[in-house]
Amino acid sequence: MVRDTVSHLREQGRRVFVDCEHFFDGYKANPDYAKAVVRTAHEAGADVVVLCDTNGGMLPAQVQAVVATVIADTGARLGIHAQDDTGCAVANTLAAVDAGATHVQCTANGYGERVGNANLFPVVAAWSSSTASGCCPRAPSPR
Repeated sequence: MVRDTVSHLREQGRRVFVDCEHFFDGYKANPDYAKAVVRTAHEAGADVVVLCDTNGGMLPAQVQAVVATVIADTGARLGIHAQDDTGCAVANTLAAVDAGATHVQCTANGYGERVGNANLFPVVAAWSSSTASGCCPRAPSPR
């Protein structure tokens, strides 16, 4: 189903972002199957495969380890969608980026279902204050 859907959309000239809802829960239960879904989406032409911490139960070290492993084992371009149930959505987002994710799903002020999503503003602030990220251009110092 994943291969057919992604392939069809690509044939129609669409960019495809596959959100893998409950990815981290699925990964805990069956990492080989979870990685197979990501690999299939990637091989079918998905631009980004988004790993979702739908229940918000992951911690940063866990996110970083899983994202690094999935990238190494699939070669897919990954994104992260973190819920804030444990108060770790921003930290989990940054951990995913540190592990190689290149796409983040955030909301202004963290608004979202239940307790919310990763807050865009501290995510951008953390990146822009990091000289290593290269993600945000530095503004010239005011004179």
